[in-house]
Amino acid sequence: MSRHIVIVAPWLPLPADFGGALRTFHLVRELARRDEVTLLCPARSDELPRAIELGTICNVTTVPATWTPRHPASLGKRLLQFRSIGSRQSFLEKSTWSTQLQRVLDRLFLTTQVDLVHYESTRMALFRPPTATPTVIDAHDIEMTLLTRVAHAASGDIERALKLAEARKVGWLERRLWAGSDLAIATSDRDAAAIEASTGQIARVVPNGVDVASFSRPSDWARRHDIVFTGVMRHQPNSDAARWYLDEIHPLVQRTAPDVRVVFAGADPPSWLLDRATNDVVVTGRVADIRPWIWSAAVAIVPLRSGGGTRLKIFEALAAGTPLVSTTIGAEGINGIADAILCADDPAAFARAVGAILSDEALAARLSENGRRHVGNYDWGTIGNQLASAHDETVERFVSKHRDSDTTPLDWSGRLWKKG
Repeated sequence: MSRHIVIVAPWLPLPADFGGALRTFHLVRELARRDEVTLLCPARSDELPRAIELGTICNVTTVPATWTPRHPASLGKRLLQFRSIGSRQSFLEKSTWSTQLQRVLDRLFLTTQVDLVHYESTRMALFRPPTATPTVIDAHDIEMTLLTRVAHAASGDIERALKLAEARKVGWLERRLWAGSDLAIATSDRDAAAIEASTGQIARVVPNGVDVASFSRPSDWARRHDIVFTGVMRHQPNSDAARWYLDEIHPLVQRTAPDVRVVFAGADPPSWLLDRATNDVVVTGRVADIRPWIWSAAVAIVPLRSGGGTRLKIFEALAAGTPLVSTTIGAEGINGIADAILCADDPAAFARAVGAILSDEALAARLSENGRRHVGNYDWGTIGNQLASAHDETVERFVSKHRDSDTTPLDWSGRLWKKG
């Protein structure tokens, strides 16, 4: 039975050029094949053409904003971070809240029937439906975990203390929002267990995915003697990973492969990374299509030492058949790919793994074949069906719970209607 689902997101998911936007876009597209979907999100004025483009897939309602989490930090964001230091509220909560977005959500309920509200990231559950309606949180990652790891990687004691304070405030907020929803969804078993431990409620796993057909490497595409790391480079875990690789791993790789290039492909590289660019260190900045960079590489790397959730860059490399080396943190939460990836957590072991792929064609071919075989389980069509099933179960539980309640009247079909 088709339902009307309102998806509240922290960003407009086009262009789908980083992990969070990719997940939002593909889930919206898959859900819209079955249900009526309205996407509600903040957007800048220069993003309106993208909103119109997305309108060919689903209903789109945008709320004017000067900044969203998909954009580089602004002066206003930095000032808000400073003001949040002495506040009981986290910066995450302060930077997310929008009275206007809440009013728009309220008006949606006045003008149309809404059967379920789905939040893309935990923070968006700050915006509550005005009537009794089932709610689902898609926790892309656990922000408290991410912030704690970033804090421990900080170079100074003051910076570390401030980040840990923010992590504690965010952790309290996340636990409250998960407990207040009808279902919390995680991208990995590890994150689901953390949500269940903090709320006593069952969490559902709906993993990240990839458009397998789109990322499959063309048979006539030539590989270069390149190493590639993809992602938005302003993201602190990615920036830290790039620095760690350049400082401690790449010199070791070059001892056995002196002609190898490393490519950092992704938007908003920090100034220090741009300064490191040479003939052997390529920094692309934003690219229109990430696939050619992955297809052309002999090795994809994920040298992450912090972060949360699961990494779409891993699924993309597997689908492209590009052999992959990652840290344990980089590959955490992804099941069934142990024979498709090499993992290493210290510079020497990481460099040896990269060098082995560069020099051993049989190893590279085996990893490539295993990766392509496993990644079929993570196609977005499959992931979308899992999410739709979770929605169905949530609505059924909600209807059953409120069937005898006067606060949530039901029509003959059992669908939930807004209160008058």
